[in-house]
Amino acid sequence: MLSLEEKRAAVQGELDALDARLTDLKRRLMGGSAVASVSASASARKVTATKSKPRSRRSGRGELKSQIFGALEKAGASGLKVVELAKSLGTKPANIYAWFHAALKRYPSIKKTDSGTYRLAGKAPATSSPAKAPAKATAPASATKVKAKGKRAGGRAPRGEVSSRILGALQGSGAGGISIKDLSSKLGMPYRNLQVWFATTGKKNKGIKKVAPATYQLKK
Repeated sequence: MLSLEEKRAAVQGELDALDARLTDLKRRLMGGSAVASVSASASARKVTATKSKPRSRRSGRGELKSQIFGALEKAGASGLKVVELAKSLGTKPANIYAWFHAALKRYPSIKKTDSGTYRLAGKAPATSSPAKAPAKATAPASATKVKAKGKRAGGRAPRGEVSSRILGALQGSGAGGISIKDLSSKLGMPYRNLQVWFATTGKKNKGIKKVAPATYQLKK
């Protein structure tokens, strides 16, 4: 103890002498600008060293699990220590400890053999990949254009086509005209739609004449 105490006193004396020299040098510096420059330079070197240090890459969801199970399968019955596993995966031992703490309850195939050592008894659980949604069948562009051209939105016929079809049927009906019921069957159009057409659009056409109840003809 005495010998160690003497060594400590000698080292302390050297430290005091160095502190005294540093204090004297600081006093000699002009306005303290050099001290500030030295301090700034040291701070810059510290920041550069911090930035250049590579950051550990975080594992994605499920990636750490597959990595650990893969390492345990390779290790076999001897198992792996948490420190070695963390080093090989490039992560912190605390992360591996936390993962095993939760995994012991979820995966019975994982066994703790020794302090900080784990092994895999059996096979690793299958990792199911998320099911992909079935791709929607896309109709050819030409078919889409034809469909869009032939009918309006909601399955309606293009504007003017209804009128031309009705007028054509009236023109071929002769002097006796044609009833809305027969016109509905002939054109394949709902009775109600034809009734509305005659009461609105057809009423404006002076060539259309009502010859009987719900029966019309086209004047020549």
